[in-house]
Amino acid sequence: MSTVYERLRERIDEYSVGFIASASGVEMKILERLFTEEEAHAYLALTRRLEPVRIIAGKLGCGEDQAAQLLKRMTEKGLTFPATHNGEKHYAAAPFMHGFFEHQIFRKDKDKELPGLFEEYFRTGFIPRKPSLRTVPIHMEAAPDLPVAPYDDVRKIVLSKDRIALFPCACNYQTASVGMKCERPHDMCLAFDFYAEYLFKEIGFGKWITREEALRIIDEAEAAGLVHQTGGDIRNTECICNCCPDCCTILRHVKLLPNPARYKSSNYVLSHSRESCTHCRTCLGRCPMSALSAQDDEIVVNPDRCIGCGLCTTTCPGEAMELRIKDEKSLRRPPSTSDFMRSSLDLWREMEERAAEAKGDLPGGD
Repeated sequence: MSTVYERLRERIDEYSVGFIASASGVEMKILERLFTEEEAHAYLALTRRLEPVRIIAGKLGCGEDQAAQLLKRMTEKGLTFPATHNGEKHYAAAPFMHGFFEHQIFRKDKDKELPGLFEEYFRTGFIPRKPSLRTVPIHMEAAPDLPVAPYDDVRKIVLSKDRIALFPCACNYQTASVGMKCERPHDMCLAFDFYAEYLFKEIGFGKWITREEALRIIDEAEAAGLVHQTGGDIRNTECICNCCPDCCTILRHVKLLPNPARYKSSNYVLSHSRESCTHCRTCLGRCPMSALSAQDDEIVVNPDRCIGCGLCTTTCPGEAMELRIKDEKSLRRPPSTSDFMRSSLDLWREMEERAAEAKGDLPGGD
């Protein structure tokens, strides 16, 4: 007979990038530290849709006050996505990523054992089931021969947003907690819309910033050698993570592969001009995937490793490095929906629907 923790792992494995079982079983240790048995049963009653406490209490077979207190404790551990609509609290299940892994950074009672367990899981068992963040190139001026789609332009994304919040990097918290030192800046993650509001309004974490401040952070990130990655779907961008190659869980994982470009690439490829190259080798230190090497005083590009981030282009004194758009058949659009970060549009709609159901304006249903 399976335990509640085995059922819990199976449920979490259905969400987002999954929570695959490892040979060592370290993921079960993670769950046992994060969830009490009561909280595990409560999580199994949640879905990824935002639902009001009254509905969740009905599923649990308890009073609303008891359910509210239980959900509050779970939220303090980072196990839910909370939201308030018309004064009524709503909760959804937080997956592994983006979810309770990232949420450990805002916990007041941080579990000092969890980062080590997460690190063991990443190194020995974790394999993402689905894509997560998209790599987008550094800011480029649009030209007739180099079109930049809105979802590939971090500045256009920022300028389209009214609600922008700044947060520290959860991945850097993870690596720093296991003794890995990094000198790059890490308070650089931008969240928008629902993902900005729930952390700031519900958790009291992060800070609101202006578009102008966000654009300055984009510039600082590029100067520091951070990779722009976005979350969301074709309808709405939910975040711009300015990711450190040495700290980012995703980039660290992909860098170990022989062909990072297959799993994590932008819509642009690198073009290198030997004639313009000054052989300064600055680009070698800028590449997050070790796609560049020097052979007989020539810079060699490994296309299997290049993810098209463009970091090597901004510090090239001879302008020998240039991004080129991929051919039409190789272009990658954001998905129509995202499991990694569900659309703010869907989350807001779900709360509106539940409010309408409570008023009798819509038929109920799960």
